[in-house]
Amino acid sequence: MSKRITKIVEVNIMSDGAPPVKGHVYVFKVLLIGEGGVGKTNLRRRYMGEHFVAEYLSTVGADFAYFSEEIEENGEIVTYKWSIWDLAGQPKFSNVRPVFYQGAFGALLCFDITRKETFENLDKWVDELRKNTHTEGTPIVLIATKMDLEDQIQIDWDEVEKYRENLVKRLGDRFEVSLVKTSSLTGLNVKEAFKVLRGSISKWIKEEE
Repeated sequence: MSKRITKIVEVNIMSDGAPPVKGHVYVFKVLLIGEGGVGKTNLRRRYMGEHFVAEYLSTVGADFAYFSEEIEENGEIVTYKWSIWDLAGQPKFSNVRPVFYQGAFGALLCFDITRKETFENLDKWVDELRKNTHTEGTPIVLIATKMDLEDQIQIDWDEVEKYRENLVKRLGDRFEVSLVKTSSLTGLNVKEAFKVLRGSISKWIKEEE
């Protein structure tokens, strides 16, 4: 079992008066990474049901929140307790970010479809992630943000797909890398993004058990 799994316990969970269903509780840390202003904070707030903030607010170093959800899997109720860390993308925070990577189970790697440079700078974030997390590797989901502004797109989707394929090779084929197109304004695929990351982490955990 990897040391990154901070807590895994078996519990009995009551479900609407039905007999207890044996399940697991998983507690782990995930990251939101990418250039400043790509919409990481709004993505997290939309997923957690917080009020959407239309104007970008600069994150100071790192922001985090806790979120718990219950998922039925193979006849069991599994509880996932997320510690979601939103890392500031501005260059001035590059010296303090490394400490926040420690203990991470996975990452949502975000770029803004209306700003090509945020896509072109993804390698910097991948390198930073790999340098500061466990050597076994960390599951990554590639997130295209602000799909509600598709009329302002500066991204070539063929290039994005090639990047995704190359990222799989860089990770040594240990983890799948999915692309999810999202909009925090409309809610498009926001839950799907976290679901895909959860699935990748769960698969890794089962391989380690």
